[in-house]
Amino acid sequence: MADTVRARTLPRWASLVAIAVAAPVLLFIEYGPPLTDDAVLQPILTMALTRLIAAAVFLVIFLSQGYHVLHPFRRPYGKSLLFILPPLAVVVNNLPILSLIWGDAYLVHGEAIYIACFALECLAIGLFEEIAFRGVVLLTFAKTRRRTHAGLLVSILLTSAVFGAMHAVNLLAGAGLPATIMQIGYSFLIGAMCSVVLFKTANLWLCVALHAIYDFCGMLLPTLGGGSWWDTPTVIFTVILAVATTVYLVVSFFRMSPDEVERIYRQG
Repeated sequence: MADTVRARTLPRWASLVAIAVAAPVLLFIEYGPPLTDDAVLQPILTMALTRLIAAAVFLVIFLSQGYHVLHPFRRPYGKSLLFILPPLAVVVNNLPILSLIWGDAYLVHGEAIYIACFALECLAIGLFEEIAFRGVVLLTFAKTRRRTHAGLLVSILLTSAVFGAMHAVNLLAGAGLPATIMQIGYSFLIGAMCSVVLFKTANLWLCVALHAIYDFCGMLLPTLGGGSWWDTPTVIFTVILAVATTVYLVVSFFRMSPDEVERIYRQG
């Protein structure tokens, strides 16, 4: 059996063109005049635009590889939706619902424009990081390791480690060491979760959705709100849900045949 049956892809030089075009635009957005005078919206809009442009660049790189994970309704779509229900519960639980109900946490900027722009930022981050790390890095790592569970597991761990370590740059932006270490750990786990989802469903858009929802629910209050939300019931439920979902994903991964991953790499 051939290692890969290639589909029609973009030429490799298209990636260089995309990088050359995007680089000055990214520099202008990052260091040019502010997009708005609103001190709250400015970093949100900057992050959204830069991540959307970076996502476009990595999409071009991805399309030069010929991987098949971009069909939004890939069959069996119903089973794929059922499969992601536990991960979906994890990402939705990132919103401290109990703290909002009890009034311990609250929105300061609850106007529609702030919510919409923040949602766009989260979607842009999800697109960029999932196309780059699951669509390009993970599938490239797994390309020669996909015949066994051990090879797929190594690919997941390597990609998730790189993805987590990338968040260490937050130290340069002034984030504290404990918070950065926690974010590295969360990023590793979310990366591993999305990796299993991608191998199981061959649908990158489900990973993008999970990632975007996770960021929206987890960063909405730190960005647009205030108060405290790590109350004891929330922590206990979060730990139980995280452990249960981890067990579910590990069992699902080892019950999955490596042959299922082949559809990502072959045409049709």
